[in-house]
Amino acid sequence: MNKMGGISGMMSKLPGMNQLPQQAVGQVNDKALAQTIAIINSMTMKERRVPKLIVGSRKKRIAQGSGTQIQDVNRLLKQFSQMQKMMKKFTKPGGIKQMMRGMGGMAGMKGMFPDDFN
Repeated sequence: MNKMGGISGMMSKLPGMNQLPQQAVGQVNDKALAQTIAIINSMTMKERRVPKLIVGSRKKRIAQGSGTQIQDVNRLLKQFSQMQKMMKKFTKPGGIKQMMRGMGGMAGMKGMFPDDFN
């Protein structure tokens, strides 16, 4: 992935990504991605499948194993939970449009989805 210009280089090659505002693409951070991968790799398979198992002592072990702080582990778990909730909205009829309205429409995404989409 690094040979392809990191995550932002890969994103630029994906269809529709050139329509995103440049500042949104610039927010992608390769260092943060590496940190996230390290945290996930420090989890057991069971912890990956059932994140609710990750409590204080496990968070400490994961943070030490990944070379990060407990706050970083908490941040990743919170992001995962938020993403999981958002993905559940996709399964509902009109889910994507409803989600986009809830996010303020994201000006750069306007016109990206056809009117009859979802």
